[in-house]
Amino acid sequence: MKKTLVSTCVLGLLMAGGALAAEFQPMGTLGIGGAGVARTFDSHAPYWNPAGLAFNDKSFSSRIDASVGLKVNEGLADNVDRLSNLNFDTFSKYNAGSTTAQAVTDTVKALSILGDIKEKKGTLAVNGNAVLGFQIKHFAFGAFGTFEGFAQPVPDTANILPNQDSTSTAVTPVQLWTPVAGSAASNVFFSSQQRTDIEAALTTNNQLTATQARDIINAADAQLAGSGISSQAATNSLVTLGQTLANPGTRTLDNNTSSVLTKSLAYIEFPLSYGHAIPLGSFGTLGIGATAKVLTGRVYQSQTYLLKSGTKVESSDIVSDMTDNFKDSTALGFDLGALWRPKEWINVGIVAKHLNSPKFDAPDLKDKNGSFLPGSGGKVKLKPQVRMGVAVDPLSWLTLAADVDLTNNETVLTSNNYRSRNIGGGFEWHYFSWFKVRGGMYSNIAEKGIGPTATAGITFGTKWINLDIDGAYGLETAKYKDRSYPQEARVQTQINFLF
Repeated sequence: MKKTLVSTCVLGLLMAGGALAAEFQPMGTLGIGGAGVARTFDSHAPYWNPAGLAFNDKSFSSRIDASVGLKVNEGLADNVDRLSNLNFDTFSKYNAGSTTAQAVTDTVKALSILGDIKEKKGTLAVNGNAVLGFQIKHFAFGAFGTFEGFAQPVPDTANILPNQDSTSTAVTPVQLWTPVAGSAASNVFFSSQQRTDIEAALTTNNQLTATQARDIINAADAQLAGSGISSQAATNSLVTLGQTLANPGTRTLDNNTSSVLTKSLAYIEFPLSYGHAIPLGSFGTLGIGATAKVLTGRVYQSQTYLLKSGTKVESSDIVSDMTDNFKDSTALGFDLGALWRPKEWINVGIVAKHLNSPKFDAPDLKDKNGSFLPGSGGKVKLKPQVRMGVAVDPLSWLTLAADVDLTNNETVLTSNNYRSRNIGGGFEWHYFSWFKVRGGMYSNIAEKGIGPTATAGITFGTKWINLDIDGAYGLETAKYKDRSYPQEARVQTQINFLF
């Protein structure tokens, strides 16, 4: 039964677009910028803030909703596709007398791409949720399904030298230079200082002459112009190349372990929540709430190697690899919340989720040769999260709300230092109970590379049964499969039953 429930949740989300990350999902709040801590009093309160149940304005409510989203951080998907356009078997092995200048420049380009990936720390994330919730007076329960997945690169910038012929020996400096000897001058990509830095690295210990070093620089400069790769990342890669040539050892591309680590966490929360109101006299009313929940989850984990003989990895492969290797487990969780209402038109809330840090088992990873690495799985932990929110009703038909994470929410890629900390908010116009309009914005302030995201939504139907449609659209773009997309996009639909 457990596996069936999780599989159903994951399959439904994947069919709509896939998912990943242990952060607050905008369940029922997407259009208003993901703000829900201080304005949720119904069947979504177990997720947002159980203290909201102390102020329930309906005897019964039920909501059914689903949401999916995609985040593309500049520097991963587009760089993976750039690597896939290069033939690894050509630029990783040099054959005396037959290696062309193109192979050398492809080597430099590949190393520059790895450097760009390392510099930008790009990520690819897909996330979503499916919810069936019920609220009866001050109690609420249901099933809250979440699928959160991240892909993040693990670049290897140490094993970067091509091999000599079919041997495991690294090329010599002269073998690297010979195919590009006499390259035409090019000064469109690297700055003067960058050229100086690269030349110094390539001529260390008299590995190459200044003229030979400039030939390599000119060839790289011409090839990398207009590539979208950072000139500083390319500089760093060529400097590292020069340093590695001085002491090659076995640091060859055949031993390169550059990869994309993908982790996905699919879990369903089965909460039971209660909210209680405490009168404070002239100070208003304080609502307190608690949630106890059973979580049944599945952790997916895989490592997609980017530089491997006979293979080409595209950005679409990263998403498909997210669900290849998994492990199931069950955990218990506890949440606490408070909601202060000093006046009828203002609410201030705070919620602490996953107070006991529920854990899920993760499967072991495979090495470059496809063998499992015992002990590499470990645990995925939902660490405590604290979020604060404010909601005000300056007019009877207008709500303004905002939320901010007080903690950096560590995601399933915590080991790679990817964190989520969102701030967002917006407005809802609700002059009619059966027709509402929302707008807002949110942004992750813990990570660079993903800009602000605009949100909007509408509600229509009847007073007792209505439909929400909400969407989010990133204001900045990134590339995925050689096409430009908003860095974040999300869609959410919800059916509401209110009595």
